[in-house]
Amino acid sequence: MIHLDRDAMTPMYVQLANVLRDRIRRGEIPVGRRLPSQAELEEETGGTVSRRTIKSALEVLADEGLVQGVQGKGVFVIALPAPAEE
Repeated sequence: MIHLDRDAMTPMYVQLANVLRDRIRRGEIPVGRRLPSQAELEEETGGTVSRRTIKSALEVLADEGLVQGVQGKGVFVIALPAPAEE
């Protein structure tokens, strides 16, 4: 289950991108693997976010060069995120 804080100063799409980035970093979603679909992510958040929010989170990860969409197949991890700064 993905828990996002509606009252946080950080936009929900950024929170979701952070959760997905952490899953990629930890190897829960390895390079070459498909991310959960928008419908699966909507279910994982308990239906608390819109498809547009999910799409925005995926766009953030794509802009970072971590994921790439493949028409008709889904969004796949293509790279690991840079190590988190301590």
